[in-house]
Amino acid sequence: MTRRRIVDSACACFGRRGYATTTNQDIAEGAGVTPAAIYQYFDSKKALYLEAVRSAHRLILPYFRDAVAGRESARGAFRELARAYAVAHDRHPSVTPLLSALPVEMRRHSEIAEAMASGPHEFSEIVEDLAARGVANGELAAELSEGTVSMILACTMGLSLHASLMGKARFETAVEAFARLLDGTLLEQPDAARATTKKLRGQ
Repeated sequence: MTRRRIVDSACACFGRRGYATTTNQDIAEGAGVTPAAIYQYFDSKKALYLEAVRSAHRLILPYFRDAVAGRESARGAFRELARAYAVAHDRHPSVTPLLSALPVEMRRHSEIAEAMASGPHEFSEIVEDLAARGVANGELAAELSEGTVSMILACTMGLSLHASLMGKARFETAVEAFARLLDGTLLEQPDAARATTKKLRGQ
């Protein structure tokens, strides 16, 4: 379907090059159409960008919902949320860079910020719900709730932005380290750390 190819190409181009520098020619080449064909489906670059963001959310949000569903512990849910991020990036590598750069694009382009004011904010809402669960369970101090949400969002954004630089293996290792940081198992006593190294290396 032509519209689907255009949106997929837009996700990849906007995520790789950013909103300002991506051209209709870039998107058209990725979709295998002419630049003029884009206007049969989208009346502006902004409209196409917003649809790319919505499409990206539709693709990866199920991974996050499934990761936290039915988990009473906020610690465990945060850990699985981080690991789901790696899975989502692996299966849809063009999507996470687009979404991680969204806050930057909103600061740079007022028209994007205005259009995004009403959503979607579902990933943020998932993180906020987990923080509230942590407070209710006594796992998280109430005064650290807001800061925890900001930290999770900042870390996932950073991981996505650096994914293309790290490569698949290093990205997955970084996400696993982040997951362990969240559940308190990243730092260990020296002997335990050596045992973990051997386990991860399959020794």
